[in-house]
Amino acid sequence: MMRISPRSGALAAMAALLLLTGCWDRIEINDMAIVMGAGIDQDDQNKVHLSVEVYLPTGSSADSAQSGSDSGSSKDQSGTITASASGGSLSEALGHLQERLSRRLYWGHNNIYIIGKKRAEHGIQEDLEFVLRFIGMRERASFYVSEGRANEVLQVVPYLERSAVEALRELSKTQVSTEVDMKHILERIVRNPEQTFYVPHVLSGPEMVDKGHIRNTDEPYFRGLAVLKNGKLVGTLDNDSMLGTLWLTDRVKSSTQIAYPAGRGKITMSLSSSSTERLPRILPDGTWEMRIKVRYEGDIVQNTASLDPMKPEELEQIVEGANTYIRSRIERALESLQKKQADVLDFGEQFHKKYPKAWKQEKANWGKRFAEVKPVLDVQIATVRQGVMTGDIPSLFRREEGGDE
Repeated sequence: MMRISPRSGALAAMAALLLLTGCWDRIEINDMAIVMGAGIDQDDQNKVHLSVEVYLPTGSSADSAQSGSDSGSSKDQSGTITASASGGSLSEALGHLQERLSRRLYWGHNNIYIIGKKRAEHGIQEDLEFVLRFIGMRERASFYVSEGRANEVLQVVPYLERSAVEALRELSKTQVSTEVDMKHILERIVRNPEQTFYVPHVLSGPEMVDKGHIRNTDEPYFRGLAVLKNGKLVGTLDNDSMLGTLWLTDRVKSSTQIAYPAGRGKITMSLSSSSTERLPRILPDGTWEMRIKVRYEGDIVQNTASLDPMKPEELEQIVEGANTYIRSRIERALESLQKKQADVLDFGEQFHKKYPKAWKQEKANWGKRFAEVKPVLDVQIATVRQGVMTGDIPSLFRREEGGDE
């Protein structure tokens, strides 16, 4: 048996302790500037202007506050500060921004990137490339395009949330808009030869606020969708076309409401479920056709029309009204997207799966072929539930006025 001297044992223990160095790269939370949201703009010198909204813990000092419009920080009333800097690229702008902050920027909680309109029109390919490569960025953060400058949106002070980025994120979860994160964009870029995708379109900061950047609740946050092709903004879709696009891509939320005129009033229906199926066909005459089959269920939540869903002939009018409403939104979205030659609907992928040889021939010029695809709509409501009461309120009032029969 080999003997180990006490001296040798002590040296071995000391060597082991040297290896136990702990978390050498750990950063204390007091040394972090936690980024809640980021805005990317194109400045007047065609440089990248990066703005970040940083969480400000209660009682901490905004020691990074500086003067100056392009490189300073501004403290607002929501517990955050907005800091910004410019550079020849997004990585260079980030480096300049870090130089002006006493704490290290931490991106682990960043939920949102807002792209200013001017930057989106210039192109965001390089920005996306950096976000994907930089280890600190989150790939599940959502993307938005603003009508004006992104840094103006970050400075909006909302009433119900801690910051504008939180308000946007919460609204994206509802029927008001939709969520599009970096993972979704990357999938679109890989699958689509012309790299087309859409993101929520946000109003400009000045449109959303009163004096002092305080949120004006009379104005919405969103205005439809922004459509990008090959990394550049090619146009926007209004709210009606946005709803049609969500139907076409099977991303309509169950809480979505539709309201349409019927009889002498209006029917409002809340969706409980929906599904969209796309069936591509290439006809013998060479026509490319896409059959779009939409099925959904809904609950009547308000009926101010003179229509009684308990009567088959009047229920048929309600059903046809709902189908016409949805069909018109889908047609409007298709018309706008085909005019832009921007296939954000994955039509190309559907044809690729069914007709790989034909797709290979059209792939290089898919935008033009997409504009020629003939849509065939089949929109039908599967179930209409009328809610707790039967009939409609106007008919009940008329009955009261005429007395009991």
